[in-house]
Amino acid sequence: MNNLDERDAGRASALGAPVLVVLLLLTGVVVGGGAAYLLMSRDGTSAADARSCGAYDTVELTVGPELYGAVLKAVEETAPECTRVEPDMRRGLAVALGVGTGGALPDIWIPESRFLTTERYLGDARPRVVARSLAHTPVLLVGGQAARRFASWGEAEASGLVSVPDPETTVAGILAVVAPQAEARAVGRTAADARQLVVPFAQGYGARRSRGDDADVAPAMFPRRSPRLVVTTEQELTAVQGRSDLHDLTPEVGAPVLDFPMTVSKDAEPAARQVARAVADYLGSPDGRAELHAQGLRATGERTSPGSVSGVTTVLPTPSAEAIAGTVASWRTLAVPSSMLVVVDASGSMDFSAGAGTRMDLLADAAGIALSFLPDHARVGLWIFSIDKGGPGQDWRELEPIRRLDDLRFGRTQRYALRQRAEEIPGLTGGGTGLYDTALAAYREGVRSYRPHYSNAVVVMTDGQNEDPGSIGLRPLLQQLRALRDPDRPVRLVGIAISENADLAALQQMAHVTGGEAYLAAQPQDILEVFARAVMSR
Repeated sequence: MNNLDERDAGRASALGAPVLVVLLLLTGVVVGGGAAYLLMSRDGTSAADARSCGAYDTVELTVGPELYGAVLKAVEETAPECTRVEPDMRRGLAVALGVGTGGALPDIWIPESRFLTTERYLGDARPRVVARSLAHTPVLLVGGQAARRFASWGEAEASGLVSVPDPETTVAGILAVVAPQAEARAVGRTAADARQLVVPFAQGYGARRSRGDDADVAPAMFPRRSPRLVVTTEQELTAVQGRSDLHDLTPEVGAPVLDFPMTVSKDAEPAARQVARAVADYLGSPDGRAELHAQGLRATGERTSPGSVSGVTTVLPTPSAEAIAGTVASWRTLAVPSSMLVVVDASGSMDFSAGAGTRMDLLADAAGIALSFLPDHARVGLWIFSIDKGGPGQDWRELEPIRRLDDLRFGRTQRYALRQRAEEIPGLTGGGTGLYDTALAAYREGVRSYRPHYSNAVVVMTDGQNEDPGSIGLRPLLQQLRALRDPDRPVRLVGIAISENADLAALQQMAHVTGGEAYLAAQPQDILEVFARAVMSR
């Protein structure tokens, strides 16, 4: 943990030679409605400048939304002449994702945090950092009259009272999620305990999102009497109008911070470095600092600033890029709840011995354990199958439809009902394996029961291969599964082959045409581990 200091203060003032910025054209294709600025000498006419400049240098400049306005002002005031600057407002995570999928970095890039400029996020495309921070704004916990201040970020987030912007798309959300790790030493928490705190936070977030809550997180999103806290920035809180009850309830231990480093691509032309220096110098000048204050930001080196609406003066250290990426990956898995139809082979071969019991005994035990770990907002249904299990010509039988585990029907929750069914299924085995018709029917049901904000899957578990002579063939089955797949309503078929006797190849083909995967539990004892890996995959 470190205090804000003056290490980046004292930049040189703006460039000495005054320039005139002429708005040449408005580029509608630029994200954020940015404009391309053509910088020309002050005294000549446009035609004369065109002759004197010859070719113009073009510089791509991409900035996070929070700093965009101040950077545009800096470009207008100071960029070198005979240079076209093409500004673009884009979140840093979107830029990093684009680079990770083969895109190029802009000439100048100013993301929201330094961790985005690392090799972990950009690989070999990592740019040169020419300014560690151009400005900053603390990430806060904000609440109304009924909200309270917690002693730490970890305690606040574990309380279930914190609403956070999506950590998969916003840096403020990411920094809030890793805040318990950043504060761990200061509050006497082990690193392992700090990482574990992401579990209840992510699951609570997933539960709210599954109900349609917290889709758009903003400081004033809750009524005055709400006890909830909102993750936001000091800049966003400064802009709120008409809610005098809102105040900063950030833990005294400190706050994460958006720090806006400036980078220049390794492949950029010299003009890009000139523009970068000019922008950095301007934002470090008295005029630039005043512009930052007007935008609700703190200038580099300031512990606070005129008009600050929070008392935060202590900055939490940002964890390593590797730690951040690992935590976000865990969040992605934990926060997206599962909606699954579990389809279990109940053919006679499931009675084969497997250590202390049968294959079905082990599967039933694994199901009971898995139910203990799934959160209440998970949706789970259960089918069993063998030839004619559901009556003549129907190989599947529904034991429980897909419902939330906390759904209460007939005096029992869905979780309790599934536990009872898990105890019953060892006594329901018999007959051959009716795999193909069952897989098709189950996938149709999964598509029909699709829920947004969930990871939707059909999990087919079998220890054999299709033995129903009257069933659909594998090739037409794959064709129908492919036709049922809807990219706008994605449902994965996940196969689990129990023992080497199962038709893993067929399961893989069925899974792949739906965007899923198939797994092998070589020993029945591996069922729980494989089931967890299959369900947690996204």
